[in-house]
Amino acid sequence: MKKKIFIFFVTIMVVILFFSGVRTNIIDELQLVTIVGFDRAEDDQFRGTVTLSAYSMEEELNNVTLSAVSTSTRELRLKLNAMSSRPIHGGKISAIVVQDELAKSGIFSLLDTYYRDPTIALKSYLCVTRGKAETMLNREFPLQTEIGTYLSDMLSHNVDYGNLPLTNMHLFMRAYYEKGKDPIMPILSYTENALRVEGMALFKDDRFVAEVDLNDSFYLKLIQDGYQHGGLIEVAMDQGEGVAVLREIRSNLDLKTDMDQNVIHIDVKVKSRISEYSGGLITEEKVKDIVEAAKANIASGIRDIVSLMQENQVDPIGLGARQLEKEKISEEEWYNAFQQMDVHVKVDVKIVESGVSQ
Repeated sequence: MKKKIFIFFVTIMVVILFFSGVRTNIIDELQLVTIVGFDRAEDDQFRGTVTLSAYSMEEELNNVTLSAVSTSTRELRLKLNAMSSRPIHGGKISAIVVQDELAKSGIFSLLDTYYRDPTIALKSYLCVTRGKAETMLNREFPLQTEIGTYLSDMLSHNVDYGNLPLTNMHLFMRAYYEKGKDPIMPILSYTENALRVEGMALFKDDRFVAEVDLNDSFYLKLIQDGYQHGGLIEVAMDQGEGVAVLREIRSNLDLKTDMDQNVIHIDVKVKSRISEYSGGLITEEKVKDIVEAAKANIASGIRDIVSLMQENQVDPIGLGARQLEKEKISEEEWYNAFQQMDVHVKVDVKIVESGVSQ
């Protein structure tokens, strides 16, 4: 009995000692960062800007920004904490945004610290911005009081229902480290009233080297992620005098690379519905015309995207990663071969709803 009591008290003491050594963070005693922005500065430095959520005396939520010029993310944190009345904490970061000019010179050193920080969600978005990130984060946008929520919700619904391929910090860094695959991230612009998604930035290693506009991002998403719902494509009809809009897209993709024949085979099957047509009544014959035009449009768009990838030697869809597993070739040999490959695209389109009129 005495032995059991002794073991019980020893266990209690161990538990108390264990939990007394765990570092705790009380939210009310922290300054939570929602977005981090980086801009180019002079003398190989960068300007880091963070947005913080703060409540006014009237209990209204306001955006507050702090900014400092630094040579490293570690030094940046020290400088920002020196301006704050409470410890700055990154546990609520929803996005990291980088000025386009800075992204062209390489951003790995900026992102690596945040990627390794266990308090920061790996699903946080990474974005390239047109113009200065500091200017963007100091704007007050009418559509949303808190800019972190506004930005993350905007990107999320464009991924779920629009033309943006899925991307976040984890996927970006995974593609960076993986041989035969290259990262991507969304491009943002801003006005006085709103943020706007412009397309996708293509990276070679950690450098921004090429871009795809929002319309053509449809084709990139089609061959990278595919569609289960959402998405939109406009198809020119009647020699450009009419337009058909296809929505609610579902797709299947088959990708094959034939190194012997030097050919990339892309087979895409698409199901969709016609939501708009500017050329009058939609007859069965007109549906057939729209299907043929959509096939040609999608095939041409895919070839253009792959051509852009070849021209810049970037591979965001990971064709090279698949080949490096099969073939005994180096990453450099793959990109040299990839640049010269022909692209054969086969597209099948099925309209599941059109509102056909007889």
